[in-house]
Amino acid sequence: MGIRSCLLLLIGSSCLNFAPLHADSVTLVCPHKSVSFTAEVPHTVAQRRKGLMFRENLADNAGMLFSFPHANVYPPSMWMKNTPLSLDMIFADENGVILEIFENTTPHSEAVIGPVPGAVQVFEMNSGISKKHNITKACVLKKE
Repeated sequence: MGIRSCLLLLIGSSCLNFAPLHADSVTLVCPHKSVSFTAEVPHTVAQRRKGLMFRENLADNAGMLFSFPHANVYPPSMWMKNTPLSLDMIFADENGVILEIFENTTPHSEAVIGPVPGAVQVFEMNSGISKKHNITKACVLKKE
């Protein structure tokens, strides 16, 4: 990001929070099979706020993994504002135990999804992937 772009961004946000997203391997371990994904992980507040907004496509083996360090005080909730993709969202606890799955979210909706008490992480993936792989609460989210 050039200095000129950074100066323009200072009006509405901070360039000090700019950092590239890094990818982790995430596996949903289920009784019937395991399904692996490449997960983008937002680390800054700005990255978490943006999430998958404005994203036009997402590979079927990809997603975004959000961590919420203060979830014991503020259980995580999500929304689809400015997100043209329909997503499946998996809310899990600190051990990866799946607490709730929201399938086929509505693009661009500002309706709140959650909160889910006990959840400290949310994995977002393309709509239909949960059904395709029979992802249920019997599965466990493992970050590698």
